[in-house]
Amino acid sequence: MFWKMRRRRDLASGLLALLPIVASADGRVVVERGASRTAFPGDDGRLVYAVDARGNRLPDFSFVGYHGGERAIPDVPVRVTLHPVEGDNTAAIQAAIDRVGAMPADEDGLRGAVLLARGRYRVEGSLHIRHSGVVLRGEGAGPDGTVLVASGYGHPRYRRTFIRVGDNARIQVDEASRREIVDDFVPIGAHSFTVASAEGYRVGDRVAVYRPSTAEWIRAIGMDRIPSNWRPIRDLRWEREGDAPGLYYRRQGLAGHQRYPKRPDESWEDFMERLPISEDRTRMDLTRQWEPGTYDFYFERTITAIDGNRITIDAPNVHPLDAAFGGGAIYRYETPDRVFEVGIEDLYLVAEFAEPAPGHPYGHPREARRAENHAWHGIRLQRNTENTWVRNVTGNYFGWSLVSASGTRATVTDCVSLGHASRIAGGRRYPFMINGQLNLVQRCVTFEGRHEFVNQSRTAGPNVFVDCIGFDSRSNAGPHHRYAIGNLYDNVRSERPMESRNRGRSGTGHGWAGTQTCFYNCVAPRFLVGAPPGGISWVIGSGAEDEEDLRVSPPSLYYRQLQDRLGEAAVDRLATPAQRSGMGTFDWVEERVRAARGQ
Repeated sequence: MFWKMRRRRDLASGLLALLPIVASADGRVVVERGASRTAFPGDDGRLVYAVDARGNRLPDFSFVGYHGGERAIPDVPVRVTLHPVEGDNTAAIQAAIDRVGAMPADEDGLRGAVLLARGRYRVEGSLHIRHSGVVLRGEGAGPDGTVLVASGYGHPRYRRTFIRVGDNARIQVDEASRREIVDDFVPIGAHSFTVASAEGYRVGDRVAVYRPSTAEWIRAIGMDRIPSNWRPIRDLRWEREGDAPGLYYRRQGLAGHQRYPKRPDESWEDFMERLPISEDRTRMDLTRQWEPGTYDFYFERTITAIDGNRITIDAPNVHPLDAAFGGGAIYRYETPDRVFEVGIEDLYLVAEFAEPAPGHPYGHPREARRAENHAWHGIRLQRNTENTWVRNVTGNYFGWSLVSASGTRATVTDCVSLGHASRIAGGRRYPFMINGQLNLVQRCVTFEGRHEFVNQSRTAGPNVFVDCIGFDSRSNAGPHHRYAIGNLYDNVRSERPMESRNRGRSGTGHGWAGTQTCFYNCVAPRFLVGAPPGGISWVIGSGAEDEEDLRVSPPSLYYRQLQDRLGEAAVDRLATPAQRSGMGTFDWVEERVRAARGQ
């Protein structure tokens, strides 16, 4: 089903009825305004959830963020203090990070902080936090605080990630530990399932809940029939050897070469036969149909109870496990070299992007919509990271993102992206980007973001954006492409539409961008929301700014779910009573933005 919500009052009036959760093999969108029967306070104040005939319900999203909300972000003691020097500060800062990384960790896995004293640090290279327990801290996120300048522009070598945490290694599952899930159907929101045998597993074990991507499932949701998208290509290069063989090419609007990959198990002749390219080799069908095995998911969870062969996990299941589509399984898994307990805080990050001009030391404003060869990402929390945080960080002029979170259980809080320097096109201006699972973004502000608060491809979830706002929005917010699962947008405001839908042949075949997406008390000009067969999306208390009587109670779904699970003290660690009582008003924004601009 596809739903488009506009400002028109006649449409809104038709939606005021309370709509129950409806789920079937076709997928459904639940729209509720003014009050909700999907999740609502019971007599004791705790949320009550509607459950459909198959057992599906709105998931509990509260397990996201640093230690799932069970701990406050710590104030880590300073071990090394640096002051800025003339010229390049890269080596000095990296040496300090590595020095703290070599110190012994305490019982909480924390080693210490590198404090960058107030001032301006030119950094010609990149910084990499490779060790657990290290914090990189400044003395203020405004231009009069600790300013890290990603220097260099005008050459592709400057297009880089400024600060990286960890690496992109994937989890390693133990094949011998595989236990099949034998239930015919495990619903959305469930915390338990039955395995063929629980032998060898214990309470407290970390498990990967596996959900396969079978040909039958891909066919059922139509992702083997995405329409063609023929586009001009140039600068072809054939790579027959190495780790990434295939056809490399350029196309308009994207920097660098793109790759059409050769499969590991096919001959070069079969690859050439399959290649969707015109006879004169000037055009290619960019659409890539989804293939079995390429959309498998591994959801990281912890066993909290075992009753016979019945396994209970901490965070909920956010995608149906259906025997008709391959069911599921659990594995033990390892995370070699995973980086834990890393924080980045109280910094002002800025990228040089063009020749300076009077009053504009980082580049003339007229270059901001065409500059491409400068620092591209501010901070990347890479896939093999867990229990990390970014707080009170301001960024400006990065080409793609200020913060990209690809790991597990990161909290990104109280950050401001003042703008970008890049063309307004694909693969650019995604200031707050989640590619991992169990991550939280809260009280963040963006300017000139193209996809302000966004999920990328094959994002396992759940993930949450709460109390965030975008100004001068340049494109839609929401799951962007190729299946992000279990997304909560809670009190998020954008000047462009918010969406979770089938994006069809966009890009190289975005297809279903997301499923199990909930827009809760959000504000946008319209909502473009669908659900794939077997999936559900929710639009609760959300609509255009001038529509009345939309919001539902409680004011924030995420904060209420967290309170129900861990008590009010857990919510106090994340938001003050004033911030919670003012949900949807964004009263805190002006002060935070003025501080970020040094006003």
